[in-house]
Amino acid sequence: MLVMPISLIMLFKYSPNWLEEKEALKGKSVNSILLLDDNQKSSEGDTSLMITGKKTSTNSATVVLEPEDLRFQKTISLMMRMFFVSLLLGFVVNYPFKRYFRLKRRHKPIDPSLTQFCRKWLLKVPLINTLILSLGFAITLSYTGYFLFSDYFTSSFSRQFYMQFFFIATFAAFLSVLFVFFWFRHRVRFVYLEHVYDSVSLYKSVNKKYRDHIIRRLWVNSLMTTLLPLVVVVFYLSLSKTAIRQAGDSFLTTEQIEVLFGKYVPFIEQSNLFQSEHLFYVNAIDSLMMFVGIFSGILISIIYLFFFVNWTHFSIVIPLKEVVDKMRNQGDSEELDRLAILRTNDELGELANGYNEMAMRITGNIKALTRITEANQRFVPNEFLQILGKKSITEVMLGDQVQKKMSILFVDIRSFTTLSEQLSPKENFDFLNDYLGFMEPLIRKHNGFIDKFIGDSIMALFGERVEDAICAALEMQDRLKVFNKMLQQNGRPPIEIGAGIHTGNLILGVVGGEGRMETTVISDAVNLASRLEGLTRTHNANLIVSESSLELISEKNIFLHRYLAEVQVKGRVGKVKIFAIDSKQNTT
Repeated sequence: MLVMPISLIMLFKYSPNWLEEKEALKGKSVNSILLLDDNQKSSEGDTSLMITGKKTSTNSATVVLEPEDLRFQKTISLMMRMFFVSLLLGFVVNYPFKRYFRLKRRHKPIDPSLTQFCRKWLLKVPLINTLILSLGFAITLSYTGYFLFSDYFTSSFSRQFYMQFFFIATFAAFLSVLFVFFWFRHRVRFVYLEHVYDSVSLYKSVNKKYRDHIIRRLWVNSLMTTLLPLVVVVFYLSLSKTAIRQAGDSFLTTEQIEVLFGKYVPFIEQSNLFQSEHLFYVNAIDSLMMFVGIFSGILISIIYLFFFVNWTHFSIVIPLKEVVDKMRNQGDSEELDRLAILRTNDELGELANGYNEMAMRITGNIKALTRITEANQRFVPNEFLQILGKKSITEVMLGDQVQKKMSILFVDIRSFTTLSEQLSPKENFDFLNDYLGFMEPLIRKHNGFIDKFIGDSIMALFGERVEDAICAALEMQDRLKVFNKMLQQNGRPPIEIGAGIHTGNLILGVVGGEGRMETTVISDAVNLASRLEGLTRTHNANLIVSESSLELISEKNIFLHRYLAEVQVKGRVGKVKIFAIDSKQNTT
C-alpha cells in the first residue's frame, strides 16, 4: 500500500530523466528497448547491442539498459521473496499456538508438553513475530543500502531514485513492524492470555517494576496515527515538484516567466530570482502525484487510527472494567473468581495487581473470621444465637434473654467417679472426649443442640418436638454399645448411661459480667430434667420422661413406654409422674 504506489510514481517521474541520459529523446522517437546479456546477440538486420552500452543500434533509436537500471527490479523481487519467507517462518513459529487453541476450542485433550510450550513462549510471541518480519526487511534494506552508498551508480538520477526508494522502504518497514508488534501484543493480552496460563500466573505479578506506561502508549499511538502519515504526505509533496531549470533552456523566456510566476513577476524580477536553481514549480503530473500522496497519507492514517484507537481503548477500558466487575461481585464469587487478570505491565496492571493483593487479604480475613465464627459456634451454639434473635456472637449483649418452651435432655455416665479414679488426668480427659465425640453428633442429627457439658454430663435442648429428644436419647443408648466394644478392645470395662427428659418454659440468656459472659438456661424445668436423669439408677431405667413431656408426643404408641411412679423430686413441692421409655417401635 505504501512502497509499490510510490515506486511506480517515482519510476514515472524519473523516466524522462533517464531517457535523456540515454540520449533517446534527443530528436528521435523511442522505437524499442533492448536488453541483452553479454553473450546474446540482437535480431538479424541490427548490429549487436552489448549490456555495457558501448554499442548502439544502427537502424533505429534504442535505449541501452545498464546493470544499475535493473537494480530496482532485483530489489523488489528480493523484497517479495523475503516477505514470503517471513510469512513461512511466522507460520512455523505460530503453528503450536494455533494447534493448542484448535484443540481447546474442540475440547480435546492437549499434550502437557504443548501446554508447557505455549505457557513459556506466549508472552514472547509479539517480539518473535516482529523479529521475523524485521529480519526480512533488514536483509532487503541492507541489500539496497549497500548499492546505494557505494560507487555503483553512475547516474545521479538513479542514485536519487534509489535514495528516495530506500527512505520510503525503510519508513514502510518501520510502520509494518510496529503494526505487527502491537497487533500480536493486543491478541496475546486480551484474547489468548486466560486460555493458556493458570490462575497464579494470571492473577499475580512477579515484576515489582512496571516497564510500560500509559503515557508511552499514547505517544506511540499519536505518532502512528498522525505524525507518520504526515511524513508520507510530506514525502509525496517533496516528489511533487520540478526544478525550474528542468523546464527547458538555461534561461527562461518572458512567456515562461509569466506562466510560472503570474502576477508576482514584478516582485520576483526585483529580487533577480528568475534564474535561481532553487525555484521549482508543480506541473500537471506533479499535481497528480500530490493528490495520490495526500490520499495515501489519509488512508494510512485512517487504518492506523482505527486499529490503534481500538487497541488503546481495550488496553485501558477492559482492565478497569474487570476490576470494577470483580469489586461488585465480591460476595457472589469463588476465591479465584474475585481476582482480576493482569493483562498489562503498566499502571493498569499495577492497579489490578494491587486490587488482587487487597482481594486476597480480604479473602484471608474472611476465612479467618469464618474459622473464628465456626470456633465460636462450638462454644456458643448458633441455635442459641438464633433463639436470641442474633445474627452473630458480636451482637450478644449482657442481659439478653428470651423465654421459650423447650425439651431438656440430661445424659450422665453412671458411676463415672469410680471409673475416673482408675485413670490418670490425661486418660480421663481423653476418655471424655472420645465418649462425647460419639454422642454429640446424635443430638445435632435430631435437631437439638448442646447447651453445656457438666463433667461427664450432657445438657441438650430441643425446641421443635419432644420426639426429637426421645429419639436422640434412644439412639445414644444404641451408640453406647459400639463405644463399649471399643473400650473392651482396649481392656477397659463398659459403661452405662442414664437420660432424663422434661419439657417446660425456660429462660435462655446471657449472664456474667463485662469481663466474662456466657450463655445459659435458667428454669425449674432444667432442674427437673436433671433429677429425672438421677432417678434412672433407682428405677433401673435407661430413659425417664416426665408426664408433661409424654403428653406432648403426637403418637404415643410409637414408643414402648411404661409407668414407673409418682415421685417428689428434690427442690419441688408437687409430685411428678414419671415414665420409662425402652425403645421405639418399628412403624413399618
